[in-house]
Amino acid sequence: MKKLRVLAAVMVVALALLAIWVAGTGPQAGGPAANAGDTSASAYDYEAHDVVVQQMGPDGALQYELEAKQITQLPRNGQISASDLTMHYDPPGTTPGGKNRWTLSADRADLPEEGGNITLNGKVRAQGLPVNAPAPVLLTTDRLGYNLTTQVLTSNSATVFTWGSNDTPGSKRPGANVLTTEQLSYNLTTQDVASESQVAVTWGRNNKLRGRGLRANIKSGDVALQSQANATLNP
Repeated sequence: MKKLRVLAAVMVVALALLAIWVAGTGPQAGGPAANAGDTSASAYDYEAHDVVVQQMGPDGALQYELEAKQITQLPRNGQISASDLTMHYDPPGTTPGGKNRWTLSADRADLPEEGGNITLNGKVRAQGLPVNAPAPVLLTTDRLGYNLTTQVLTSNSATVFTWGSNDTPGSKRPGANVLTTEQLSYNLTTQDVASESQVAVTWGRNNKLRGRGLRANIKSGDVALQSQANATLNP
């Protein structure tokens, strides 16, 4: 099936238009309810392959681009899901496809029928160079929420957050800061990082900082633990 391209003022509208377009070309709603384990095409209100959804910003420049191998909607609850999803986000004022582009990818994702929250599942990666930051950031986890309105990423599962080196994010290099935790939020706009859980931060030559609760900012380089802090330093 050829790629479908939808241009809209907001991502939520774009996804809604996508639903309307495919619903008009696939099985219609109102038929028998699908079995939970049925993954055949007849189990969906609609099914589309090799989908590209684009959102333009107020200035007409590309702001979001979502690519998925497959998008489906379940007739029972209207849930829109995507598989093999890659999403690009160009912050306002940056060059589309430029050095400050954010790329999020996952095995699958739940997309908003209304509202502005995307839930990514399975081998989730969020990577980009924040505006006015000295080095790129990489976040990896198995489940991640992305609020399109607030530009906040939220993870409530094991998370590795790497920043602070111009080398390839995720590589084991001396200049990187590596944060591991079970809960984390990250604001793509303000570059604030927060966790209410146990955290461990490693930097330099195996220097380690552990504690509970964290507040950090990627732009300023500030890192503060809230309680139970202890450090191991290797000069």
